[in-house]
Amino acid sequence: MAVTALTPGPRAHGRRGGRVLAPAVASCLAAAISLAACGSSGGDGSPTGAGASSAATAKTVHVGVLQLASATVIDQTVAAFEQELKTKLAPRPVSFDVKNAQGDQSLISSISRGFAQSDSDGVAVIGTPAVVALAQQTEAKPIFALAMGDPVGAKVAESLDRPGKNVTGSVDYVDPAVLLQSIMKIAPAPKRIGTIYDPSNQNMQVWIKALRAAVAKYPGVSVVESTISGAQDVPSAARSLTGRVDAELIGPDATVLSALPVVGSAAAGGKLPVYVVGGDATVTGILASIGPDYPTLGRLAADAAAKVLTGTPAAEVPFGQPSGVGFTVQKATMTKLGITLPADLLSAATVQ
Repeated sequence: MAVTALTPGPRAHGRRGGRVLAPAVASCLAAAISLAACGSSGGDGSPTGAGASSAATAKTVHVGVLQLASATVIDQTVAAFEQELKTKLAPRPVSFDVKNAQGDQSLISSISRGFAQSDSDGVAVIGTPAVVALAQQTEAKPIFALAMGDPVGAKVAESLDRPGKNVTGSVDYVDPAVLLQSIMKIAPAPKRIGTIYDPSNQNMQVWIKALRAAVAKYPGVSVVESTISGAQDVPSAARSLTGRVDAELIGPDATVLSALPVVGSAAAGGKLPVYVVGGDATVTGILASIGPDYPTLGRLAADAAAKVLTGTPAAEVPFGQPSGVGFTVQKATMTKLGITLPADLLSAATVQ
């Protein structure tokens, strides 16, 4: 997904190769003058030196991947994470065990328990509820959060620069005030901004609070909230906004983003412009995507994961943070709605 940066911001172990048997003790004594020819071993009989290095290089790194739900932007973030991690750890092979909770809280819990008890070397997680669920299951296994909103607020990290716990990765939080700077320039400017979110998602609690504060700075503008408890509620929540708002802003809620076509369809029927934070701007009915480049966040999380998997404690590896936000607009929706973008915004945007 092409994104143009506009404004600075605030994704069973492989067996060791066959061991070469040490020569007989008598042979080693006879050749004591040339110890290298005999080879050496650690106290547990494992090879050391060049042999150990070769064995370590050949050992497969096993990484679990827990997705909260399915959506284009989520899939792109995970794919970028996987590819970057393979590159960072090469020539060591890396395998991924991907499991999707499909926005189901019971599945999030069961998958989290499974990964916590597995022999994986670490688990990559996208979706704040899933990160929190896994962190509650294990304090030892490293967890790599992909594009998490607020790790500190979710209490899985002490700070972004020094997490202090077993969770690191990347963050995607962009203050809604930054998003409104673009949205309120677009004619006609909205007076009632609708949004859909899952209030049990700690990331969205933070984001919604910030959205309310940002909207309050625009006289006469209000927020209309429609809440959900799972992906099954998105269709009714989307329909409920029709006639009650003149624009929609969908935050970084993975569950809602997984049902973005439903949101776009309902909005198109009500002739409402929809702005999504980092979502797919090509979905029918969506006007624009505003936010960080999510594949880049996947690669930033892979950078953090690579450090951990090569020996640095997760507690000491900073979260990767977005360097800015971009604006991608869908021309077909813009034309249908008669939306006008100011020249400065249009010139900097990516038009699909």
